[in-house]
Amino acid sequence: MGKNNSIKINCLRLYRKKNGLSQKRAANFLGVKTASPLSHYEKGDKVPGLRNALKLEIILHTPVAFLFRELYGELKKEIQARREKITITK
Repeated sequence: MGKNNSIKINCLRLYRKKNGLSQKRAANFLGVKTASPLSHYEKGDKVPGLRNALKLEIILHTPVAFLFRELYGELKKEIQARREKITITK
């Protein structure tokens, strides 16, 4: 997935802090050797794949849709627009 402004806005850091986890500890739970990948996710430089997104949901006790609220909202609007378009053309 390429860079997208909506990806920049996520709640990973917020929920990590709420759970009292350092980047290093959360990265360890994620199964990566350094905190670098998690840092990239938190800054929005990269988007985790499905496997890591689900791991983050488990680690942070927060649904993926909440962790990536802006992206979720964008995707929801996109799908709703397509549904409306299909309904109109029927």
